[in-house]
Amino acid sequence: MKKLSMLGITALSILVLGACSSNDSSSKGSSTKESSSEVAKTEESSKTEASSTIESSTKTETSGDFVEKASDSYFDGTMLKGNSYSVKITDHKVIPVGEKGNEYGENPVLAFWFDTMVAPDYDNSTPINPNTAWIMNFEAVQDNDPNAVNKLDIASLPDEAHLDSQMAEIKPGGTVSSSVAYELTDLETPVKLTAKDILGTEYGSAEFPVK
Repeated sequence: MKKLSMLGITALSILVLGACSSNDSSSKGSSTKESSSEVAKTEESSKTEASSTIESSTKTETSGDFVEKASDSYFDGTMLKGNSYSVKITDHKVIPVGEKGNEYGENPVLAFWFDTMVAPDYDNSTPINPNTAWIMNFEAVQDNDPNAVNKLDIASLPDEAHLDSQMAEIKPGGTVSSSVAYELTDLETPVKLTAKDILGTEYGSAEFPVK
């Protein structure tokens, strides 16, 4: 819009100069140079604004997976957003005894596949790996005991593709995939997955069916 506006002003200036017969050639040359200079400045300004917009958009896109402060962290059932790292659940399913991913278990399991993303500006003072990121933040409960809270035990790794990545140190700005599974105590009661910090502050929870 700025370019079109400036070109319109330049065109109007030419019309006015054409109507004033008293202007000499040096004045015409000076005015033309000034107009050209203004157009060049406007073009440069437009390029700078466009560049700033792209840079701002990129920063917003990059920071979209994280929150500014730890106190703003939350879990929406798919993504646990933190300020140093975030965890995104990409898939989940029940694996019966004897099937791939639960070949040696004695109970069916509820498995989760997830990505752990570390913030680009994280100082890496405490190395982060997928296994720790999940265990330190999530608790799975199957509410089928009238007397006690039935916290589920973690089962064997459900996906052999993550034998190495589950404990891999994630670089700032990096993302590493892994998986985890919980031993189910029945195939009727849904599992409530809750995200919380080590002090017990809850970030949110979600239920996952097991039928």
